[in-house]
Amino acid sequence: MQEIQNVMDMSPWEISMHDKPSVLIVDDDKEVRDGLLYALSSNSMEVTLCENGEDALLAAMNGYYDYIITDFKMPGMHGIELVRRLRAVQPALVVIIGMSTLDMGAPFLEAGANGFIEKPFVPLNVAMMLDGGNIPA
Repeated sequence: MQEIQNVMDMSPWEISMHDKPSVLIVDDDKEVRDGLLYALSSNSMEVTLCENGEDALLAAMNGYYDYIITDFKMPGMHGIELVRRLRAVQPALVVIIGMSTLDMGAPFLEAGANGFIEKPFVPLNVAMMLDGGNIPA
């Protein structure tokens, strides 16, 4: 929990010191992770990949991300539980986007996500969406 407090205590100036937007991608599907890694890093974003909710929660507690994009269905902690836990520790510091092949937009938004992406999607479109700040709700 100490790491969370350190991020929470950062001033807006310290948070905005990043040269590039930072994105945490959480998905158990390697192809999805790799596609987003390529598209986002090609658009000058720093990308961290996690294949499950537990690793993503640790990454979020130990660093700062401008965006967190999480899948719904994963082994262990599913995406909606991850969103709930992230919102409990970082209520306003990060934009969280859920993604799923199922119609899970409403549950993601109720859990605290800022938007939802329906799978399948084109990774480059996600990069352009983040770059322009147009997060679909």
